[in-house]
Amino acid sequence: MRSRALQAFAARSVIAVWTALLALFLGFGDAMAVSRSDIVVSATRIAQGDSASIVIRTGEEKMPRVLWMGRPVYLVFDGEHRAWYGFFGVDLGAEPGPATLAVEPGPSGEKQQIDITVVEKDRGVRVLTLPPGMVELDAKTLQRVRGESRVMKEVLGAPPGEPLWQAAFVKPLDGEVVGVFGTRSIINGQPRSPHSGVDLRAAAGTPVKSIHNGRVALIADHFFSGKSVVIDHGGTIQSMYFHLEKTLVQEGQEVKRGEVIGLVGATGRATGPHLHFGMRVNGARVDPLQFVTLSEQTERP
Repeated sequence: MRSRALQAFAARSVIAVWTALLALFLGFGDAMAVSRSDIVVSATRIAQGDSASIVIRTGEEKMPRVLWMGRPVYLVFDGEHRAWYGFFGVDLGAEPGPATLAVEPGPSGEKQQIDITVVEKDRGVRVLTLPPGMVELDAKTLQRVRGESRVMKEVLGAPPGEPLWQAAFVKPLDGEVVGVFGTRSIINGQPRSPHSGVDLRAAAGTPVKSIHNGRVALIADHFFSGKSVVIDHGGTIQSMYFHLEKTLVQEGQEVKRGEVIGLVGATGRATGPHLHFGMRVNGARVDPLQFVTLSEQTERP
């Protein structure tokens, strides 16, 4: 009799433990990697160009302080679960090796350091053949390109505002990947900068949607990227949409998740209609499709 009672007690204890664990890690699926007290990080080994998420459960509504590679990680509060959550990225060109995620939950929490390993990832090579005028730039075009590069750098380096996003991000359109993120580029036989976005195949005129709420930070028509839109989603998350046929928003305009911001085209250095979709997270060039998937796994109710 006593043995059966002990077995029943043990079974109830196991169920209680699993229930607590499921509640703790709800929303992370296979991405779950580490938990320390009330801090959950989706991965402790992160490839160059990938992103990770962090959730901090706390009873306080003051945002915890999180630093990643010297940059602050902005968080959003989920009142129902009394938790803060956010994302941090590893740049495509980051040095492989150890790194630290520093977390200060708040006045009542203990400072913690979570060890992260940045892992090298070979994303392959793409070989392109383009008209010489798109590659061998004359002095006037080179001056234009340098000016446009400064503009883009200034926009992407602007001080971050409060996060305008909450819940999952969405893809800008459904299309086959025809240009993989992070591939080393060989153009007309010469090595070039790696591909810092993904190219999605779509017919000319296909609507392009904003991946989340944000503010239009740039409308431009650049030599390489053609008609372009950059959206600042706040909290150091930015998205880019290049080679558009037409832009349907204006600088400074507030946009909502899923709102159409332009139409697919082939402007700039493009050989056919497609969307170049790029993202920055904490200033890092990251795989935008991996980030969207991660945000779906981390979505708060």
